[in-house]
Amino acid sequence: MRHSTGATSRFGGPHGRHDRTALFSRTATFNRTAPFTWTVLFVSAALFVLLGTPMGTAGAATAAPGTLTVAALGDSYSSGEGTPPFEAAFASCRRSAGAWPRLLATLDPPATNVLHAACGGATTEAMTKPQRGSPPQLEQLRALPTPPDVVTLTIGGNDAGFSQVMFSCVAWKCFWDGDDRRRRDYVEDVLPDVLVATYKEVKAAAPHSRIVVVGYPTVVPRSQSDNTCRWLDKSERRQLASLNNALNRTIRRAASDAGVEYVSTDRSLRGHEMCTKDSWVNPIGLFGASRSLSAHPTRAGQEALAKTVHRALFDDR
Repeated sequence: MRHSTGATSRFGGPHGRHDRTALFSRTATFNRTAPFTWTVLFVSAALFVLLGTPMGTAGAATAAPGTLTVAALGDSYSSGEGTPPFEAAFASCRRSAGAWPRLLATLDPPATNVLHAACGGATTEAMTKPQRGSPPQLEQLRALPTPPDVVTLTIGGNDAGFSQVMFSCVAWKCFWDGDDRRRRDYVEDVLPDVLVATYKEVKAAAPHSRIVVVGYPTVVPRSQSDNTCRWLDKSERRQLASLNNALNRTIRRAASDAGVEYVSTDRSLRGHEMCTKDSWVNPIGLFGASRSLSAHPTRAGQEALAKTVHRALFDDR
């Protein structure tokens, strides 16, 4: 197993020391599906079955010598949610041609994206269940005519309710009484087993591919002196950074336990985090289109992430 170097940067039943459902029910703000509405578009699913074509396919391709083919699974940090316009056929998943998995093809040597199944708002359940009108991501992966060289995956942030914390920061405060501890408990005690099981399912779906789990970038300023957002005070900035780091530690360890690779993107946006003067991260918006873009990398941020992952894919072969 190969690991990239770098500092740490969201199925049923009980896992670890807590019951997952009970943990989420402790606070009204900790509803991992909010603010999203999960809708299954049966027409799309039917087309998938009839046509036999993965819903998020970027285009069938065979890797030339020295290059790689890549299938990208996961959530908004792989779908490219911060870089509109989004593909009209899959608007609910907010997949963008400017997402870092697609930008891998622009680097040298190119890594051609043959499946872009990542979907904004996806939780670990999206691997085996439809979400936002898109078929289960592993179903799309298995439908590829040729196994990809690499399967990348970003997942876990929505399970942990990370986006809700960010919205709460602007609307009132980042963490309610005890909420930061409850989220840390979930990330450290419950999420590890969920992720290990998820990674093993991906391995089973693509037994001949490299499985590369990609961590989340740090999106808040690393020091208060760099912070230009009045809504983010020193204490909350530290709490957000701590939760982000805890999430990445959990993801890295789960990847190791499942026998898959891990790539850290913790330093990819360094100096360009949200609330910095030259930010590569979209600011928090509470309404309309700006809400979905919130705290997601811009085009410049996606390019930085692509370079980080590209380096790991080719340097570690």
